[in-house]
Amino acid sequence: MLDRKEVLRYLGCRTEDALLERMAVQAEKLVLQAAAPVHVFRRTAIRVEDDTTHVGTTALVSRDLAAHLNGCREVYLLALTLGPGIDRLIRRNEVADPPMVPVLQACAAVYTEFCADEIQKSLEAQAGRCGLYLRPRYSPGYGDFSLEYQRFFFDSLEITKRIGVFLTDSFLMCFR
Repeated sequence: MLDRKEVLRYLGCRTEDALLERMAVQAEKLVLQAAAPVHVFRRTAIRVEDDTTHVGTTALVSRDLAAHLNGCREVYLLALTLGPGIDRLIRRNEVADPPMVPVLQACAAVYTEFCADEIQKSLEAQAGRCGLYLRPRYSPGYGDFSLEYQRFFFDSLEITKRIGVFLTDSFLMCFR
């Protein structure tokens, strides 16, 4: 199911490697068993001025985000998690099978992108029925869009309450 070449790319593997390939097959099965994808989204109006994107009363200052959204009047705010089972799987393997950890992480990253792509296709269909289209996803941490804006997403989407993900003081997402 997962794009194996993408998993290997995340691992920095540039040539065929039979051992990594076998590990990726095993890791994919483990990740798909442990994952419980859940997401939350909200469609909202925006206004772009110079290097600032206004979402309600919040000003997101980012030249790159403003350029990306230039001409848009609305956005979908979206949060997605594969669930706490992935974190538990990785923690178990840190002790039981440390070489498997980066392979599990790579599979989880690829699966996250797959899930996000599927959600985006659904949102694109929804937007298309209104005569609109979606631009590619854009997240805090891209370009000059500061990770500090994670807090805005958490508050706006009630991420902790709705999908159980917490935000640390250093803007990392985690489960408790």
